[in-house]
Amino acid sequence: MHRRNFQSLQVLAVATLVFAGAARAQSSPPLKFGQQLGFDEVKLGALYHDVPDLWSGFSLERPAADVNVEVLLRPWAHTFGGTLRPAFGATINLNGETSKAYADFRWEIETPSGMFFGLGLGAAVHNGATEVIDNTRKALGARVLFHPTAELGYRFDGVNSVSLFADHMSNGYTRRRNQAMDTVGLRLGHKFGTIDQARAATNHTSAAVADFSGLYIGAAGGYQAVAANWNAGLGSRQSGPAAAGFLGYLWQSGQGVFGFEADVAAIRSSLKTTCRPPNITCELAERGLYSVRSRLGWVIDSSLFYFTGGFAIADWDNSATNITTGRQLVTGRSFTYGVAFGLGVEHKLTRSLAARAEVLHYGVPGNNLSIPGIGITSTQLQSAVGRMGLSWTFN
Repeated sequence: MHRRNFQSLQVLAVATLVFAGAARAQSSPPLKFGQQLGFDEVKLGALYHDVPDLWSGFSLERPAADVNVEVLLRPWAHTFGGTLRPAFGATINLNGETSKAYADFRWEIETPSGMFFGLGLGAAVHNGATEVIDNTRKALGARVLFHPTAELGYRFDGVNSVSLFADHMSNGYTRRRNQAMDTVGLRLGHKFGTIDQARAATNHTSAAVADFSGLYIGAAGGYQAVAANWNAGLGSRQSGPAAAGFLGYLWQSGQGVFGFEADVAAIRSSLKTTCRPPNITCELAERGLYSVRSRLGWVIDSSLFYFTGGFAIADWDNSATNITTGRQLVTGRSFTYGVAFGLGVEHKLTRSLAARAEVLHYGVPGNNLSIPGIGITSTQLQSAVGRMGLSWTFN
């Protein structure tokens, strides 16, 4: 069933490319066949499947040379010395294990010498396991996953290239299971036009937009929903008001924006569940939640539309208590990190003052806790926050 769905997604992706290219095709000058479809470049590669000791930390599935096929559309915009363009691809596992199809948005910069570097972010749909099946398949938690990529290569004649490509897919701790997966390998590429044509296609004057660059500081308030999940399907939820302070720095190139932000969330929560009926409870007491994130955005008029993602850091206490006797069986303090990501919009009210609205997700796995008479339990914290705030830019 999963394989049929995966094949349908591939057909749909190809059809989308054909129609998108036809809509943008121009009558003159004559274009190559690939350009008529809206293609800028096609790549074919062999990737090492489920690489150990990278972002996911370990491997389970059998080593294999996955086949990777990717099509990149013509550049849509120029920013930070590079171009932005959509990418659609698929990675097929020849052992019949986890394969994926993906759609990304890529930023790529190319030097006159032919060296190029690219970063991407998008979504992948896979046909692998979402829950634990056995010790030979990754439990990826969800069917649709985040898909960041990186590539370093050399274009040796202005058209053909060889590159080192790496990608990762995970659910960002939005699910209990998040074993994630990495692939790394070599790819060959062929452009349907030259790099000079690509630059010319996006070499236009950017619209007059607000300036978001510089150092800024701010505060926000809103509402949060916090969930703690223990193994064996145990969980607890809590919701309430949330407040945070943040500090960051942005660089702006035309309409493109890139920067970093750190925030401190004023969150205090206590979540409990019954570990063993009728009288043993597990508790997670949250002391603080922090994050350090990148911000990627695009400015339209006076508004910045952005994606943000990075590390989440949580400080909490884990404990188990016999509520009949009041005796605490075990306790442990965790200071662990996970993932934070979200979307938002920021609008300039004046040159320095801006208002923002955003939604964020924090997901942090905890340390294992050995409870006498029960065994080892592990904890995961998830927090979804919607908030609004003001910031001041020192420019």
